[in-house]
Amino acid sequence: MTGPSTKMFSLLFLGIYMVTMVTSSEVCNQGINCQLPDCFCGGKVDPGNFTKPSDIPQMVLFSFDDAVTDDIREMYDKLFASNRLNPHGCPITMTMFISHNFTNYDSVRALYRRGMEVAVHSVTHRVPITYWKLATYDALSYEILQQRKYLSEKSDIPISNIKGWRSPFLQPSGDQQFSILKEENFEYDSTFTLSTKYGNSSRIWPSTLDFGWNNECNIPPCPRGKYAGFWEIPVQMLENPTGTSGCLYTDSCRPATVDETFQLFWTNFHSHYTTTRSPLFFTMHPAWLVEEKNFQALDYFLLTLLHYYDDVYFINYQQLLQWMKNPQKLENISNFAPWDCQWFGDDSLVSPAADDLRNNGGNVITFGKSMVLLLALFAVFLTKSFHG
Repeated sequence: MTGPSTKMFSLLFLGIYMVTMVTSSEVCNQGINCQLPDCFCGGKVDPGNFTKPSDIPQMVLFSFDDAVTDDIREMYDKLFASNRLNPHGCPITMTMFISHNFTNYDSVRALYRRGMEVAVHSVTHRVPITYWKLATYDALSYEILQQRKYLSEKSDIPISNIKGWRSPFLQPSGDQQFSILKEENFEYDSTFTLSTKYGNSSRIWPSTLDFGWNNECNIPPCPRGKYAGFWEIPVQMLENPTGTSGCLYTDSCRPATVDETFQLFWTNFHSHYTTTRSPLFFTMHPAWLVEEKNFQALDYFLLTLLHYYDDVYFINYQQLLQWMKNPQKLENISNFAPWDCQWFGDDSLVSPAADDLRNNGGNVITFGKSMVLLLALFAVFLTKSFHG
C-alpha cells in the first residue's frame, strides 16, 4: 500500500495533469511534434507510412479477459498450440488480461512460457460497474498493483514484462487510472472503446496519449490529461454480418450457428486485409468458447489463415507495440527481433521452419466438419481474387 507522502505526491501529480495539461489546444502532428518510437498520433495512417498496404503484415490480435482456470487453459492450449506457426516460424500468440479470483497461476506461468502475454485485469473484478467509475485512488491502485504483484510472484513472471491493463467491464476511471499506470511503468492501457455508427470495423491504429484521448468518449470518465509515451490500444468495434449493429466484445455479437460464428471472424478479417491492413482485434471472454460452435468456428478460422496466408501474423499486444515503434515491411519480419521466439521458456517449443512438412500438422486443416471447411475455402478464394 502507498504511504501518506506517496499518496499526497500522487494526488499532486494528478492535479498537475488535470490543471496544466488540459489547457493546451495543441494538435498531434506526426513527424512534427510527435516522433516515433515515443509518440504516435494514431488514426488511419500506418506508423510506417508505407506506400502499399501489402507491405504491412496483417496483424491479428486476440485478447481474453478474466480468470485463467484449468478448463480455460485447456482451450488456449488447443487453439494456440505450439505447433501452430506464424509465417516466420514462431508459434502464434495472444494476450490475456487476467483477474485474480479463480485463476490458476501455474497455468498462467505455463502459458506465459509459451509466448502468451500476461496483462492485468484487477484483483476483485467486482460489481457494480459503477465501482470502477467511482473508485478512489487507493482502491484503484490496489486493484492494479496488487494483481500485477500476484501475476509476477505466483506465476514467476518478471514484473517488468507485465505492461498492460484493461479495466473490468471496459469502464475507465478517468485521469487517476492513467496517472497510476504511468507512474508504475505500465506501457499501455486497453480500456477505451471505438465504435462506429453502422457497426462496421473501426480500422484505427493505436496511439500514445501525448496529446490526450482525442476520440469520442464512449464510456466516461475519459482522461482529460496528457500522458507522454503511454499507449492506448482501444477495443474496436467489430462488424456483425448477421446483425444490425456491431459489437465491441466478440461474444456480444451472439452468432447462432458455427457458420455464423465463422463469418463473424471472416468478415472482419476480410475488411482489414483487403483495405488498410490495420491491426485486427478480437476482444472476448474465454467462457464464450465453452460453446462448441464458437470454439469450432475459431479453430477453423485460425487454421484457415495459418494454412493459406503467408502475410498474416497472430501476435500479442506487446509485439504490436514493438512493431509500431519500429515499423518493418512484411519482407523483413523474419529478421525482426521483437517477434522472435528464442526466449520461450520451454525447450520443447523450439519451432521448426513454418512449412506444412515440418510443423507436425499444426497449420494443416484436417478434414471433417466439411461445411465449415468449405466455407473457409470459398472465403479464401474470394479474398485472394478480390485482393490480387
